[in-house]
Amino acid sequence: MSPVTAPGTVSPRPSPMGTGHPEFVRRINVRFSGRGRYASCLAGRGPHLLAPELWDLTGGTPRPRILPTHDGESPWTTPLPTDDGRLLLLRHLDGGIHQLVVAVPGPDADGDGGVEEHRLAAVRGGELTLAAGPARGTAAVAFRTGADQVTAVWRLSGHLEPPEVAAEVPGPVTGRIWLDETGDRLALTGRGPEAATMVLDLARGTVTPLRGPAAGEHLLAAAPRTGVLLTVATRDGAHRLGVRHRDDEGPTVFPARLNAIEGTVAPLALDPAGRRLALSVTRGTRCHLLVHDLADDTITEIDLAAGVLYPVARWNATGLHLVHSTPDHPLGVITLAGPVRPGVPLAPGRSPAGWAPARAHTFDGPAGDIEAVVYGDPATSPQVVLALHGGPDAAWQLGFDPLFQRLAAAGIAVVAPNQRGSTGYGTAHRDAIRGAWGGPDLDDVLHLGRTLTATRGPGRERPALYGVSYGAHLALLAAAAQAGLWSRAAVVAPFLSGPALYADGPQSVRNLIDRLGGCAAIDDELGPRDLLRLAPRMRLPLLVVHGEQDLIIPVAHSRRLRDRLRASGHRDGVDLTYLEAPGGHDPLSEDGGHLVLDRVVAFLHTGPPAPPEPR
Repeated sequence: MSPVTAPGTVSPRPSPMGTGHPEFVRRINVRFSGRGRYASCLAGRGPHLLAPELWDLTGGTPRPRILPTHDGESPWTTPLPTDDGRLLLLRHLDGGIHQLVVAVPGPDADGDGGVEEHRLAAVRGGELTLAAGPARGTAAVAFRTGADQVTAVWRLSGHLEPPEVAAEVPGPVTGRIWLDETGDRLALTGRGPEAATMVLDLARGTVTPLRGPAAGEHLLAAAPRTGVLLTVATRDGAHRLGVRHRDDEGPTVFPARLNAIEGTVAPLALDPAGRRLALSVTRGTRCHLLVHDLADDTITEIDLAAGVLYPVARWNATGLHLVHSTPDHPLGVITLAGPVRPGVPLAPGRSPAGWAPARAHTFDGPAGDIEAVVYGDPATSPQVVLALHGGPDAAWQLGFDPLFQRLAAAGIAVVAPNQRGSTGYGTAHRDAIRGAWGGPDLDDVLHLGRTLTATRGPGRERPALYGVSYGAHLALLAAAAQAGLWSRAAVVAPFLSGPALYADGPQSVRNLIDRLGGCAAIDDELGPRDLLRLAPRMRLPLLVVHGEQDLIIPVAHSRRLRDRLRASGHRDGVDLTYLEAPGGHDPLSEDGGHLVLDRVVAFLHTGPPAPPEPR
């Protein structure tokens, strides 16, 4: 398949976001260049369009710079930096068109500035993705899978040259792990749990099986210089991380201490020598940074500001580059330079004035402790919001949250609990709602509502509810179970019931419902967890928000709920506000999300006007 080239240049455009480097509350689609000299993402704040942001990692401290493209970017743009500081942009346009652009930054000592855009190619239909390349002649590799399920592999130099067709492989592929530093040998994995790993030789255009790993063992990472491979396999019913060499025919070694780490373990990066492995380990509301010595099977924990590590990193001669956020610092790139040493705290830099800190707090629950992320003082604040996460196979963490910051700025305390069903607290806590959606977790929510009410004392406003996705369903169940406990409820993308979502949702959602028993009935005083049946009991002001193009939970669920609420006595604009927003499952963070965020904050804030958002 040959790309359809469409060369052209767009003149530089001044930054629409002002001079200097503003603190952006939204950063998405983070990528590193092949050798980790640069990182990039899409950044935005408030009503501004998303713009590519380029991070120079060649010095001791990451240096960010905004590259304002001519028309701004959508959340579906992939920004991929090259090792010489240019930026490849893969845009997904209307009509199924994929556009490849190289953006060349203009000289600007202040950190922001103009950019020249050069269109390299445009193709219609199929699926197109990008992966960074490790060699100077290959800044990136593009994979285009067409209707015939054949994937064309293209080399991109990162300069003003159209893509070069290098090979074709059968079927769609994932993985994309480089096995050498020359940019010739690339490990690819087919789609599906049983798919094998293959090696694409870009110089010859040949595809061969990856030697060594046993059946069911999948490649996760490689150290191209030394040939060390990191794999994962299922052993004794659990995932195990393994280490082997690309030229070794012997069995994979599964280090004992590496596979005995408590918490949710995510490999981040191998060091250039392939000796040390950086790991993110999630326990409760925070992530820990561990470095495992693969040769000695020893572990070092690196002090890291309490927050969230994102599953993208790069380890090169300059240091270990991580993507991290804390409650009072938006997502950004941080670098651990030099030798790995415990005792030196890492943080993403000085927090901008005005962002509210948060802390982890443990509440007594009806069946054990419940940890929560807390902003402000729930006992003395004029208002408090109990915020319920989606999932249910998920948890709140100590990362930056624009909604919680807006609520805190308005003087509203936030309690975001990880009730039963949340991950990060062991299997008993996680599996407590298996076959019992809206059972033990609902008990925890009602218990927390009563605890907050008692702590606040008489004369203070009752807690408000907020929930998204599964949390929206759970919040409305809590509103129906004990309406008098709450002042109001704002929900985003609720579903009506487990069985209704199973009937209407996509296969991925059905798989989750099957795995967690979401269709099972609960026999108690509240009865079946069906929001249509329970709507007449929700006697409190409600805000229901849903994305028009939600592919996870169909917007029809909220429409049917709205109609049932109206029929049961709720009045539009009085105690019912219904909002369909552009976008999909997360309308607060998609295009126009700042407007939806304004509506949610205004609904939950019943006091004096909120101060402006910090800048």
